[in-house]
Order: sequence, then C-alpha cells, then structure tokens
Amino acid sequence: MLALAATLGALGGCITVTEGGDPNEVNVGEAVATRVAAGMKYLQMGNPSEARRHFARALSLNDDSAQAHNAMALLYNYERDPEQEEYHYRQALRADRRYSPALNNYGTLLFSQGRYQEALDKFKRAANDPNYEGRASAFSNMGAAYKALGKAEQAREAYVRSLRLNPRSSQVLLELARLYYDDGRPKLGWDYYRDYERRVRPQSAEALWVGIRLAAALGKRDQQSSYELALQNLYPGSREYRLWRDWRNGQEGAE
Repeated sequence: MLALAATLGALGGCITVTEGGDPNEVNVGEAVATRVAAGMKYLQMGNPSEARRHFARALSLNDDSAQAHNAMALLYNYERDPEQEEYHYRQALRADRRYSPALNNYGTLLFSQGRYQEALDKFKRAANDPNYEGRASAFSNMGAAYKALGKAEQAREAYVRSLRLNPRSSQVLLELARLYYDDGRPKLGWDYYRDYERRVRPQSAEALWVGIRLAAALGKRDQQSSYELALQNLYPGSREYRLWRDWRNGQEGAE
C-alpha cells in the first residue's frame, strides 16, 4: 500500500515576503501557509471539520494556491471522497504543474484506482524534483507502480534509489527482498530480508511469508522453521498462512 506524503513538511511551500508597500498589508502567501499548517494539525488529530475551516479559509485567500488545494485534497482523502480529492489535486497542478507534493499524492490516488501508468507519470515527476523532500517516497511509489505494470527491473531500480535517499525504509527492504526472490536471485533477496528483519519486530504475516520462501530456497532450515512457527502462532487466519499451507502441502506432495 502506498503512503500519502501528507506531512507538514511536504505541504510546505515558499512563503512570499512582501517588500515595500504598506507594512500592515496582509501577506497572502504567509497567511495561506499558516492556515494550511493549522488545518493539517487538526486533520492529524482526527478533526476534519476544523481542518476544512482552515483549508477553506486558505483557498478564500488564494484560490490559485497549489498548497491549499493539495491540503483540501488530503482532507477528501481522509473522508474517502476520491472524486473531490482528484478535483483538488487537478486544481493544485493547474496552479503549479511542478508542485511535487500534489504530484506524489495524486499518483497515490491513481494507483489505488488501478490507473498505474498515470500514477507512474506523476511519481516520476515528483521523484525528479531535486528540491522535493519526499523524493524517497516518490521513488518507492515508482517502484510499486512499475511492479504493478509487470516491469520488475525498473521496479528494483526505483526501490534502490528510494533506499539510497532513505536507508531506514523497512518496507522498501522487504519489497526488494520479494522482487529478488521472484527473479530467482534469493541470495540477494536474503540480504535485504535480513536487514529488514533486524529493523522490524514482530514481523508481519507478509514479511514472514517472504522469509519462509527465501530461507527454503537457500536451504536455511532453522530460519525457515522459525518463520513458519511465527506465522502459525501469530497469523493463523491470514492470507499468507493459507498460502504457506498450500505451498507446504505442494512441496510434501512432490517428495
């Protein structure tokens, strides 16, 4: 699942400073940024009505603000209203076609709707913005889009670039482990998986299933048994448990 780049830092934009003129004149850019920041705090606290009030005020100050439209789109994402969410991403990019937070977030919406090529185009534009603080997220999202499009090599390249920008991303480590397993290169996958394992406890059912298959491919029976026991004990009702059970039965039948 992709994550929205919905941090205050990602929403931050350049604050216009007025030089000369009436010192009491409202600085619109600063006022918009202040309203967006306040609204995001309310949204993160689970108070969408107050968030809406601040975002609406920001748009009333400047209806051509990419930052404010992106914030309003995030509100509609919270409210599960994809039509309005997309409308505001489009408005944000109409105001500033290079506004990377909106590009990355819009791509996430498109990906969730199965519009993978459209999503990839947005992620690429965000990832190639050297000034965008969320580039690691954008590259990771590129990897997911390439994977969904069946382009495993490009997916790996995007994930590696994401990891270079954010070496602490455990999810990217897991994705690389899975991709290398699927590509028949379990040794490389194992290295990424072990790095993931050192960072994440307890592991998810998804991760344990990756670990089981990698360990089996490399003949690491002790680790395989340990992951299998954890999957059985922690996630007996999971999809991964059912996949493992079918896989194990298939292996036993082949012997």
